[in-house]
Amino acid sequence: MKSLRRIAPAMPAPAWDNGGHLLIADVASQRLNPAAKAELQRLAAQLPHSGQSYDFIGIACWMDDIKSDKAVPDYGMFKSWHYIDIPIDARGPMPSFEPGDDNDEHGNVVQALKRAVVVLKGGTDPYIKDKATACAMVMHLVGDIHQPLHCATKYFFSHDKLRNDKGGNDEFVVNANEPGGPLNLHFFWDAAYRASFDQTTGNVIFEHRWEDSFRDALPYNPDPKASFEPDFDAWAKESNAIARDFVYRDLTEAGDKKHCRLSSAYIEKARTISQRQLLLAGWRLATLLNETLGAPRPLPPPPSYPAGPPAIHY
Repeated sequence: MKSLRRIAPAMPAPAWDNGGHLLIADVASQRLNPAAKAELQRLAAQLPHSGQSYDFIGIACWMDDIKSDKAVPDYGMFKSWHYIDIPIDARGPMPSFEPGDDNDEHGNVVQALKRAVVVLKGGTDPYIKDKATACAMVMHLVGDIHQPLHCATKYFFSHDKLRNDKGGNDEFVVNANEPGGPLNLHFFWDAAYRASFDQTTGNVIFEHRWEDSFRDALPYNPDPKASFEPDFDAWAKESNAIARDFVYRDLTEAGDKKHCRLSSAYIEKARTISQRQLLLAGWRLATLLNETLGAPRPLPPPPSYPAGPPAIHY
């Protein structure tokens, strides 16, 4: 696997961390047909960031970069398009999987991917202005939808109100600490592919030289039973099942319901699951790009999804 690169320094991200997204893009790039790779590079060069252009790997970070780069036209947009709040039990409401009740400020990752693919196939969308933007979205969101806590949240009643833990963002890991305090469960899963357990301190540690450590450690093939064909509903439900059957179920509570401790066995299994999900995302991303950007002949543009209700600005 070639050296991974991007045009801007790494920064904290509310999805797979930047290393994870770059790894997914690199896995995908090795399975692209020549037409798809050339078109991906052409589109990536159209998206400016910090005075430079993206390449076909770095474009996977565009959706996180627009959260902080005030110089780009899309600064601050699409924040809710990174995740979908599917409940892990019957207490919570089911979100919509079809575009139409969403907009550029309120939507979810399944709706976003469906909209972006229409544009990649030559159609139009009320919120995605061009093919380069749609490509950047697909490069990032296919990764997000494979992170279990981007497709799950835990609902609970508190003071007679139904609340949720924001996909693990409100649940803190007491043995995963930064100078400002414990990290949350969502952050752990963003970087679980490079996490390990320190037997001396009992704490979670993260390998920072992830490129050297993991590019050869990942299995070459993902689960042979997995389907690579684009099915965003199914992908979200797969990730939700991982969250339901492992992420939340196997936590060790630490004092109260907002704090947990991760055991050595939990961290080891989380690392294995995360590496598998990264690889699966890369293969599925390649299949999607080959079927859209690398199609042997132009496809007829699919119907556009309607705009949802206008966003309310306060």
